[in-house]
Parts: sequence; C-alpha cells; structure tokens
Amino acid sequence: MSKAIGPMPHIGVKPLRLALCLVEEEQSLAPKLRAALRTIAFDSNQVPDWPWLVAEVKAGASLSLVLPSKQRLLLLSAVDAAQARLHPQALLQALSHGAHKPQQLLKQAWQQAKRPEIEERDTLFLEQSLELEPLCLQLEAFAKRRLAQKMAGLPFQGKSLALASNSPAMALILSQGTALSGYCDETALSGSYDKTALSDSCVSSFCVSGLASGKESTSGLCPQGAPWLLPLTLIASPKTLLSEAQTALQQAQSRLSQSMSTHALARWLTDELKTLEQSFSGTAPEGGEYYSLVLIGRDATELIAESELLLGQLQKITSLTELPELELITPNGSVFCAQPLGPARLCFVYPGVGTAYHGMLGALKQAFPKSYADFEAAATAENVALCTLLPTALSDISYTSALSDASNETALSDKGEAAPSPAPTMTLAEQAVAGVGASVLLTQILRREFKLRPAFAIGYSMGEAAMFAANGVWDKPFALVKPTLESRIFSEQISGALTAVRQEWQLDARDAICWNSFLLRIDTGSITPLLQNPAYSRVYLAIRQGPSCVLAGDEAQCRALIKALGKRGVAANRVTAMHTPAALRVKPELTTFYDRPLSGELEQPQPVYISAGSEQPLKPARLERKQIAETIATCFSQPLDVESLLQRARKHGAQLFLEVGADSQTSSIIQAMAGKQLSSDIKAFGCDRKHSGAADNKALLKALARLISHRVPLATAALYPQLARPDNLVT
Repeated sequence: MSKAIGPMPHIGVKPLRLALCLVEEEQSLAPKLRAALRTIAFDSNQVPDWPWLVAEVKAGASLSLVLPSKQRLLLLSAVDAAQARLHPQALLQALSHGAHKPQQLLKQAWQQAKRPEIEERDTLFLEQSLELEPLCLQLEAFAKRRLAQKMAGLPFQGKSLALASNSPAMALILSQGTALSGYCDETALSGSYDKTALSDSCVSSFCVSGLASGKESTSGLCPQGAPWLLPLTLIASPKTLLSEAQTALQQAQSRLSQSMSTHALARWLTDELKTLEQSFSGTAPEGGEYYSLVLIGRDATELIAESELLLGQLQKITSLTELPELELITPNGSVFCAQPLGPARLCFVYPGVGTAYHGMLGALKQAFPKSYADFEAAATAENVALCTLLPTALSDISYTSALSDASNETALSDKGEAAPSPAPTMTLAEQAVAGVGASVLLTQILRREFKLRPAFAIGYSMGEAAMFAANGVWDKPFALVKPTLESRIFSEQISGALTAVRQEWQLDARDAICWNSFLLRIDTGSITPLLQNPAYSRVYLAIRQGPSCVLAGDEAQCRALIKALGKRGVAANRVTAMHTPAALRVKPELTTFYDRPLSGELEQPQPVYISAGSEQPLKPARLERKQIAETIATCFSQPLDVESLLQRARKHGAQLFLEVGADSQTSSIIQAMAGKQLSSDIKAFGCDRKHSGAADNKALLKALARLISHRVPLATAALYPQLARPDNLVT
C-alpha cells in the first residue's frame, strides 16, 4: 500500500477542463477567438512551462502555442472551445509537478482528475520529456483512438492518457476530446514487428475481408474498406488461459507480419471462422474450455497493433486471481474475456423514444440487402413509408440521450438551472414509430443473419412495445404504425394538448399548461421528501435510473425544485406525460390500444420477456394478447423504475445486455448502474452508435466481437459472404 500523498503544489484539487486543439492556421477560427488568442512561439525541443501556461488559462487567457512548423496548439478553457465550436484532440484534466518522482506525481494527478480508482492497465502511461512537438504527435495519435498499449477506460469516462516527465518532474492527465481523426498511422503505433515484412502488395490487397475479389463485395458486415474481424479460438484451463492467450496473439502477429498472399489470408480467416463455429457446438477436450480472442482492424498493420494492445495488457497480469472477471477491450473493439458469460445470460434491450437520429442504420442496407428488403416489403404491405420507420432527418433530445449529454459539462448551465435544448421536431407518436422501426430491423438482422437467440428481453419505457413488435410476437407489427400516428392517446391525451394532464390538474380550457421534463444526476432519495411540498405539487418523479432520474411536470415548478436541490438538469423539451398520474387516467385506453392479435407462427426460440409492468416474467410458452397489453399499459402509466427492472432481469439470469435500437443510450444507463446500484458482473453495450461507427456499422461489428468473446454462439456467414464461394478467392 502506497503512502498517502499530500496536497498537490501550485494546482488546486478541482479537475482542470482545458482544451488542447491542434490547428493548421488561425484564420479558420471564429473571429472572437482569434481576437482573444495570445501567441507564444516555441522551438521544437523546448519544454513549455506547463504550470505557468495552465495558470494563465485558468486566469482567463486563451493561448496559441506556435511551433517552427507553423502548427499551432491552442490551450484554452473547454467552455471557450465549445463556444468557438472547436473539437479538441484532448482535455487536460490534471497537472502535478514538484520534488517528487513521476509515479508519485502521477498519483497526485489522478486525485486531481477525480479518478483515483483508475487501474494502471486502463490507461496509457508514457514517460518522456514534455516538449511541445512530441506532445502534438501524441495528441494526433490520441485523437485517432489508436495509441499503443491503450485500453478502454472506466465506463462513461473519457479514455485517458498519462504523461510523466523526469526533467522537469511533472505529470499530465489527458482525456480524449471530441476530435476523431480516422485510424492509426505509424506515429500512433509502437512495437517490434518488422514493418518492411508487410509488402505493399500485401497491405494494399488485405482489406476488410482479406480478399481481393474480381468485383467489389456488395453485401456482408465486412465489405471491402470496412473493419475486419479476426476471431482466435483457444482451448485452455483456467491455469493455462493466460499463457494460451499470449501465445495466440504472438502467433497471430507472426502470421500477419509475413508477406502472405491474399489466398493464404482468406484461407486462414476461413479456418478461424470454421473453428469458431465448431467450438460453439462442440465440447472442448477434457480439462479444457473454449475461449475466444477477437481482433478488429482495417488491415494487417492495424490487426498487429490490436494484438499488441491486448498482449501488452495480458503481460501486466502477474496473478491468476486477476483473470476471472477480466475483460479487455481496445478502443477499436478488439476484445478478450477471461470469464465468458455465455448465451444463457444474453438479454436484448429495447430503448424508448427519442433515440432516432438523422440517417440512422443507413449502412445496413448494403451490408444486409435481403433483410433490408424484407423489412421494406413488410412496411409497404401495410402502406407504411420507409422514411416513417427510418427517418432521414431528426432533431430531438430524449431522456436517455440527456443522460449521455449530462456527462459533458458544457451541456449544462453553470447556474444550477436546466440548460436550454433544441425544440423537438417530431411528435411523441412519430418518435415511437421511428424507435420501433430501428429495433425491428436490427432484431431481424441479429436473429436471422447471425442466428442470435437471446434468453431474455426487456424494454425501456416505450421499448416494451418495441420488444414485442421486433420479436414477431404481434401479427403484422407494422399494422400498428398508422393507429399509433392517429391515436388521440399520443397526440392529445399524454402529449400535444395534454388533455389528461388538464383533467389531473382540474384545469379548464383557458388555463395554459407549460410542461417539460428534466434529467438530473441525483439519487432519488434526495428528491422524494421535497415532492411532498405543495410548492411542487405538479412535479413528478417519472423515471428512476440509478445515479440519475427524470422529473416531469409543470416547467416552472420543475425548475424551482432543481434550484432547491442545488443541481443542474438537462431539459428534454418534449411534451410527454408518460409515467405520471396523467398517464394512469388513460390506462384503459392504452390497454385496449395494445391488445393486438398475436402471430400464428412465432419465430423460435422466443426470449423470456421481463416487463416493468409485471412482477412476473412473460414466458414465451404462455403469451397472451391481453396479458401483453396489460403489462405495456401498466409500464406506461406508472413511474418507471429502471433499477428494479434490471434487478429482476439479473435475478432471472440476465447479465449480458445488448441494446437493439438506434444509438446506445439505454445500455449506457445500464452500464453506469453496474457495480453501484446493480451487480458488478453486468455487461451492457449497443450495436449502433450515433457519433461513432454509424457509417460503416463499426458499432455492430464491435458488439458481435464482444458477444464472440463471451462465447455467445452466432453465425459468421453474414460477416464474409464472399468466403462462401471459393471462386472469389484470388490465388
């Protein structure tokens, strides 16, 4: 146990929020920022006086540090950077300096960054002098999410980079900013592999699929030009797992470093995919178990770098006791799990309204043309336009997206009040339809293309309706679209004119209703006593979700309550009274609305449905239309307790939560609760991401890699359909 470190010299204990932005020229900057910048010139090998620079910025300065190459590194407050619409490569969170060893300074810096619990294997530590030019190179590599030895950090924390220097003695903690510049280059990699061994012909032909077919691939999750997934299957006992994993990575590096022909690469991939699928249905030799390592990269160079990342982390493990709960994930999506959860723990999670975004799931059409065509045909048969289910232009903010935004301090007011948000452009019904559309398409792809069989399914709010529609429980689920868009329940009673709220508050037609919803990061126990105050009689605790909650009701009273709590809130700016007493008034209508005919031939096997509206799970063998309608109506008309729902799902065996819908906001909520309100052995992730990987289905590929590492059986043919025809292989 190390000794406690005293207060850091010069710098306070609050985290710094200073943006580091690389720019080529200042002319591209906003005029107001250009006028405020103070320029300081540096030599290439000059070490800046970082404590002085930080003190200047904290005092209000915005600095432009200029190198002889004319490259500029802007150092300014994160708020000023956001207002100038800059995307920083990194945020400086902490600086420690003084008469201590670098490792001691690093501990002090972690304390200042408010992340003292960070594990060494979860951060990149570089011991080097802190000249400006090398730092700029590190920032460029950091923005590419591909620094060597860098693993995923803590849930919902920006990925971290620790820099320490002996002369002068100093430590910096950086977290990744919003800049994202492509993929790795050689400046972002380190290692001993022979780059010259990767001949130009090998690298140029070794695209995602590892193939150079006579014509470009038009389908599959891994078409030419997108990330490539390489599974490595191990047979090991708990005692040999560490050495077997290291050996497998070293062997993969060796093969990838050779000038392999395209034919040889394709054959190797075919063998690995075949071995993986056989391991799903076979039994490992006595005394051993199957494990899976998965590498993701665009070419041989990236796959080598990914294997080095995992290998470097495994080599840091000194005791087998560290292995049981070990799950290593690189920012690129390569993954290794030492204690797979298996298919019996898989639960599909369906998000609520407001997660849809512009151009969502657009890349799926080329990757899965058959599933996409079937989806479109089913919509057409019910006279539903495809753009209704998969909108091409949305501007909205949801309860769940607000949780993600709340982690970014620039999204919140500094005055303790809810910050304004853009007004929504879709009605509650339109949002619901779009969310169901995304969930139906993704579920069909996961179940039909990859043969995934979830053991459980849960829904977040309106996600309860989505989970029954997406899994084919209702006959012709798209027949529900038009009634949803035309229903008075969603257009007038609990949204729009809010007639149910008017009845609840005993208002007449002349009384105005100003309704809003706010997300707060606060335990609900602090709010409940205040809700008894008559001053907040029209404020409702609509959703409880672990470290955060959603308040809904009269906007003025909500804002007053938020101010009384001394908190900041994110305004949803959407008119919906779901999960409030007003919704309870329309529960009979909701029950009737969702009383729909069931499908005559359910796609098997069906998951166990765990609903927020029923204490008991809905078993697939005994599904009844009235029971389904009752549970959905109950969920919508009572406060939503996400923690209770997840605890019941965990009690029944769910641990591996895969969000099936646009973006990955609900899985972010679940993972934020894991280890705090919920069991620490819960894993939650999505298969779509609005701001990362949407254009090439990267998020879906990363989700499949994680499922493979957890030994969830799935079909691999949809990854590389071109491998099914040997005539496509170039010899």
